[in-house]
Amino acid sequence: MKNVISKGNHTSKTNEFLGPIFAVLLLRIWIGMRSLQAGIEKFAGKEELLSPVFVDGKPDENGLEVIKATKVYSFDNYSGVPGPLYDKFLEEPLIHWSMLRLYDLTLGPALLILGLCVLLGFATRISLLVLGLLYTSLTFGLILLNESSGVAWLAAHIILIVLMLFNVEHNRLEIGQMIGKRFGLNVLINK
Repeated sequence: MKNVISKGNHTSKTNEFLGPIFAVLLLRIWIGMRSLQAGIEKFAGKEELLSPVFVDGKPDENGLEVIKATKVYSFDNYSGVPGPLYDKFLEEPLIHWSMLRLYDLTLGPALLILGLCVLLGFATRISLLVLGLLYTSLTFGLILLNESSGVAWLAAHIILIVLMLFNVEHNRLEIGQMIGKRFGLNVLINK
């Protein structure tokens, strides 16, 4: 069934073309932002600052202070795999410590790069495939830890990626298309 708008004798097929294009654009924005933000959060940490206690809108006369924790981002805070999970994975016989260390070092940058590629539409199919494989590897770890809710959460991400891959031919608003046509790089063009 086609979405066709009729106006008198004039039949418009605009929705037929724009609907799938907008749907894929929304999917691409969501998947890209999700991956990008997950990568950024790998650099998050807490900074504790002393802050004066205010009484009636003025700092306390006795110099009373309270510790306030503030979220900050820094390369020094980077942790691809959070500490408590890292320790649990070290106890798993199916995960070698050297592979866990490599995963810990590369997870954040991989999420950032893949998120940007998907968001901007650069090598979208390849970026989605690699992101799907990355989410599958995260699923493997959560299965080992018997984290069923995390597995289901990642499955929803995989479903969105699969949906996007099935509809990639409607992905018109992307940088990869422009670069691919300009320099003859067919791998970047959605056919």
